[in-house]
Amino acid sequence: MRISHIVVTRNRRESLLRMLDILEHNTPLPRNDWETLVVDNASTDGTARAVAERFPRVRLIRNRRNEGLPARNRAIYRAQGEYCVLLDDDSYPVADAVPRAVERMDGDARLGALVGRVVLPGGGEEAPALPSVLIGCATVLRTDLVRRLGGFPQDFFRQAEEYDLSFRIWDAGYRVMRLEDVVFRHEKAPGNRASALVHRLDMRNNLVVAHRYLPEPLATIYRRDWTQRYMALARHAGHGWSAWRGIAEAALRRLGRAGRPARPVRPEAVEHILQLQGQARLIGDWARQHRIRNVAIADFSKNLYATYRGCLEAGLQITCIADNHPAYRSIVYRGIPVLPDPQLQRGPAEGIVVSTVNPARIEQRVRDLEAQFSMPVLRLWQPAYLGAAIRRKVA
Repeated sequence: MRISHIVVTRNRRESLLRMLDILEHNTPLPRNDWETLVVDNASTDGTARAVAERFPRVRLIRNRRNEGLPARNRAIYRAQGEYCVLLDDDSYPVADAVPRAVERMDGDARLGALVGRVVLPGGGEEAPALPSVLIGCATVLRTDLVRRLGGFPQDFFRQAEEYDLSFRIWDAGYRVMRLEDVVFRHEKAPGNRASALVHRLDMRNNLVVAHRYLPEPLATIYRRDWTQRYMALARHAGHGWSAWRGIAEAALRRLGRAGRPARPVRPEAVEHILQLQGQARLIGDWARQHRIRNVAIADFSKNLYATYRGCLEAGLQITCIADNHPAYRSIVYRGIPVLPDPQLQRGPAEGIVVSTVNPARIEQRVRDLEAQFSMPVLRLWQPAYLGAAIRRKVA
């Protein structure tokens, strides 16, 4: 069997049934070449019964308690397909996205995961903050590889579990590739996507990831950066105490076995995800080309440190960090003020480096900055496409 769709759900019966109906009628593969596994996390709305009645070919796994998103592991270890397709209970591939992704992976034995572009209702998009990591609603994985690496971290429940597994994929010598013309839709069913629990686990799990996989001093640097960033977001949402709880839980895990590194992470794995050297090269070349000495950084992004360090290595003076999000008002990052975009007009910046590499945000962010300011704008990420990747391989 080629494909196993992997879905975890809890109390979102109608969204799940719509998604399963789309898979049943629109998957462009012979029926014996694919399967769907649904893990029901102890739903109380009749989800399991409805799935069993309407979709008897779905392999249903009923959990007695809510295990969160690591419940994917229960399906991954039962999957019969060579490839697992990670989906949310309200996301699905568009047209022939999965067969094309599988064809690409068949031709590249070191491609461990292929991440698609996720389109939202209304035409917006979503993506991980860093383009070299998985996204749980639109990723094709090698089943045997994920099993060999131990699956998703059982202790995370939700938030940052994709980052944890991505570090291990890169560390094992495989790649995570994102392609813009492998498209998924995500209907974004209502849920607690900005709850106190989300802010607590965002803080805790990101700090644990930094401790597990980054070498010192990067582990300490990124823990400090992510603490500042996620605390600002939590306070803005009224969940500051939840973020403090996440900090405390992460500290306790660092002292215990749960926080110890799973294995030494190779420098190449860190570079592929954080792009510290890659950003420094791009910034240095750009600054020399435009003869820039004073620069503003756009966005208080998850990987801001890589951009900050790259600017310093290029000998640039950073005048400010431009970010319009109200959560970051009055924040100072390493002595540099975070200001809204309009205040760039009054500063001495001669160019702008866009620190966000989130594929769903960067295009619009660059366009907005170029429309507002006449100075050069540097983007640190470029999209890749399946057709171009195939042409490069043939050449």
